[in-house]
Amino acid sequence: MANVNPNTKGLKTYALQKKINTKERVDEALKKMYKENMRINFNSVSKVAKVSKAFLYKELEYRNKIESFRKEQEGIKSLNHYKKSVSETSKDVIIEALKNKIGELNQKIRELELENKQLKETRKIELGNIYDKI
Repeated sequence: MANVNPNTKGLKTYALQKKINTKERVDEALKKMYKENMRINFNSVSKVAKVSKAFLYKELEYRNKIESFRKEQEGIKSLNHYKKSVSETSKDVIIEALKNKIGELNQKIRELELENKQLKETRKIELGNIYDKI
C-alpha cells in the first residue's frame, strides 16, 4: 500500500536551498565580471557561475540583467580581449631596435648594390675579351 501522505517537506526545502545557492553564485559572478570589465553574455556567465545556460535563460531576472549588460558593453572593448597598452619607454625601446634593424638592412643593400655593380663591370670586361678572341 502506497503512502497517502508522503513527506516531501525535506525535498522541497533542499530544492529551495539549492535554487538560492545557485542565484547567489550567479549574482557573485555578475558582480565579479562587471568589476573586472569582462564580457558578459550567457555563455561566459554560465562558465563563471557554474550554472547551465538554460537556467540563465529561464530566470527572467538574470536574462534581463545579462541582456542589459551585453547592450551596455556593445562598442566597449574589454580589457581581457585586447592587448594591454605598451608603456612609453617600451615603445621607445622597440622603435630604437627597429631603427637599428633598418640601418643594418640599408647597409646590406648598399653592399649588395656595390657588389652587383662590380659584377656587371667584370661581365662587360669578360664579354669584351671573348669578343676580341672571335
